[in-house]
Amino acid sequence: MQLTIPVFIASLSLCHLFVPDHAAAHVTNIGLGGKTIKVDTSRGPDRRRLIFKSERQLNVFFGEHDPAIAPTAILLRWTDEDGVVTGRTPVILLDPTLWRTATGAGFRYQDGSTSAGGVKTAHLKSSAAAGSIKIVARGANLRLDLVGSQDSVWVHFMIGDEWYCTQFGGDVKRNTNGRFIARRAGPPAGGCPVQICGNGIVELGEGCDDGNLEEGDGCANDCTPSACDTTAYASTFDAIQSIVFEGYGCDNAICHDANAPQNGLDLTAGNSYANLVGTPSQAAPGVARVQPGDHELSVLYDRLHAGTFGGVPLFGGSPMPTGGALTAEHLEALELWIRGGAPEDLVVTGTAELLATCLPEPDPLTIPAPDPPGAGVGVQFHMPPWPLLAGTEREICTATYYDLTQTNLVPESAKVSCNLGLHNNPSGECFLWHRQVLAQDPQSHHSGAQLYAGEHDTTHPAWGGWTLKFQDSTDPLHGQGCDPAAVDPATGDTPGCSGGIVSAVACIGYGPPDASAPENGFSASQEAYREQEFADGVYALLPMSGIIIWNSHAFNTTTHDGSMSQYLNLEFAAPADQLAPVHNIADASQIFVPDVPPFEQREYCWDFVVPETSNVFHLSSHTHRFGVRFRIFAPPNGTCSDAATCPPGDAGQLVYVSTDYADPDQLKLDPPMHFGFIPADQRRFRYCALYDNGAAAGSPAVKRASNPLGSSCDVSVRACIAGPNNGIACYGDDSFCDSAPGASDGLCDACPVRGGVTTEDEMFILFGAYFLDP
Repeated sequence: MQLTIPVFIASLSLCHLFVPDHAAAHVTNIGLGGKTIKVDTSRGPDRRRLIFKSERQLNVFFGEHDPAIAPTAILLRWTDEDGVVTGRTPVILLDPTLWRTATGAGFRYQDGSTSAGGVKTAHLKSSAAAGSIKIVARGANLRLDLVGSQDSVWVHFMIGDEWYCTQFGGDVKRNTNGRFIARRAGPPAGGCPVQICGNGIVELGEGCDDGNLEEGDGCANDCTPSACDTTAYASTFDAIQSIVFEGYGCDNAICHDANAPQNGLDLTAGNSYANLVGTPSQAAPGVARVQPGDHELSVLYDRLHAGTFGGVPLFGGSPMPTGGALTAEHLEALELWIRGGAPEDLVVTGTAELLATCLPEPDPLTIPAPDPPGAGVGVQFHMPPWPLLAGTEREICTATYYDLTQTNLVPESAKVSCNLGLHNNPSGECFLWHRQVLAQDPQSHHSGAQLYAGEHDTTHPAWGGWTLKFQDSTDPLHGQGCDPAAVDPATGDTPGCSGGIVSAVACIGYGPPDASAPENGFSASQEAYREQEFADGVYALLPMSGIIIWNSHAFNTTTHDGSMSQYLNLEFAAPADQLAPVHNIADASQIFVPDVPPFEQREYCWDFVVPETSNVFHLSSHTHRFGVRFRIFAPPNGTCSDAATCPPGDAGQLVYVSTDYADPDQLKLDPPMHFGFIPADQRRFRYCALYDNGAAAGSPAVKRASNPLGSSCDVSVRACIAGPNNGIACYGDDSFCDSAPGASDGLCDACPVRGGVTTEDEMFILFGAYFLDP
């Protein structure tokens, strides 16, 4: 019997480790070409005016976002000749109820009252070939005041998790006090800024970012904490209790007071937290009212979201509250609080701004430890906490040991004899599992767990010193040595005991010399809370004892030191789910094949043949930031000999499309796609990835040699960025790239995109899972 690991859970353990996004794992920045901008603030507040039009952009497509559901926002900033920001607007959040589907493709926004930042109309045009943005705003609600002349004006537009940006400053037609007119701005040469004070997102180096222009709300306009002149609360939950539960009448006698609360939910002060967090809903048994770390699995959020945006709650019942819907900002604050682990006494980043109140500085967050499944149900593995200092980002590896043979946790029905030849599993037994639940502290970028399959035990020096590590660092046992093999019969491990904390990317090079690459991963996540379950009848197995290698990548944007830990519950497979082991699809045979010159696009395709009697129930993909589209075509397909020339599959066989490298689609096939005793062509999937290295307006920013994140490139392959020789080989000579002879403004910095391990390199991988007919 071989070790079976679910790739659709483990896929992050090699690949998503290399996305260096400090604030959120899923934000995408897209540079736009600007057609025209007209700003006039010279005639007084009531006659302010803004008109912005972008160029039609290749690969700008709004079909995946509905602005009536996904938040939309606008931000303008202007700079001096040194690039220093001299002013900005507040973040303008558009009213989701005012968006309509436009004639043809796209969406149109219209607000005669101009209540949202002065915006009167907005038009998101979208087609298969190109998309564009147009915004018209006017009046006193447009808080835009230009003083003197500007070197450049930036326009930022957000929809969902995508930020578009353009910078006007080259072809300027008017630039006097209060007026700025420019046109024909190419996409920003360096791409969109990765850190922007004023965008409402707290990034590394910022003490706060409320996105507004109010100095007395606890966050100054330079994104540093300031004095507060409005109501202050001690924690995010205190503010939610007052502003949401009490402010919207949720705690009154008709709804959820202490005397006769509907569905047993008491939302009065002092009682609400215990009634919500981790408490099962009476109206939706099996679902928590608030599931720390996951708002989408929280009945409270589900009801309130239906009230704000319309629709029917997914978990049943009626939209809430009955006396008037929450604003989009208040709903988002509740979402951030839940995603932040739903703490009772801490401050969650971004909630003060959304609740328009004052809170202390944000805290590093911890997620409540989930209850262990219990004997006969499952087992809990724990990565003890490691220190995450204020204002830092770090990726580490550590190890823990478990031995379930010394416990009564695993029922006989879930045990099997397994001849895996593992040094650390002398019993020769394994356990079968079908479902997992992972909970980790919310500042995680990603986490992963893999089984060490080498020949060394816990005494090998490469594991580092085994010490006790606790959330409370003042515990007198914290930091003391421990024996990982001295397991507690109640848990199967030595609680709090782990090896040394070592910085390592994807745990490559970590541990003894025979420590495997992450192909033995059995869990991974970018979310604070995640549930995964196999298809009916399918199981995976792990040895009854072994060493777990934990990979953890996290960031702490706060000014307080924190820590990172995670909990992993594996639930045993019942007899009905012990029919077939899960098999992985992890085709990395062409992983480093991409080779895309600057300012070009290239598509690569390859094949994967599933075995006879396969039942494919999951498909996914992996690229890095230049991978703008990934497609999978179901059989039949012929063979290919070269990924660079292999054509895509037949359009009628297209089953999978993903356009977001940071959050690739996870296609669940129910029922599974079955393949019997048929020729290989009829079992051959074709998968294709399109890579874009700055080819056009709207493309990912071209790879640059000077980018400190990721790899560079040799001068022999560098090309000019912008100017008359844009894209032409320059061999490191900046002067060759000048806009005119002697201008000294050239930049020889563009690189080809090739295969590698950082987000500035590329990968080409097919992921999935299947089982064979029992």
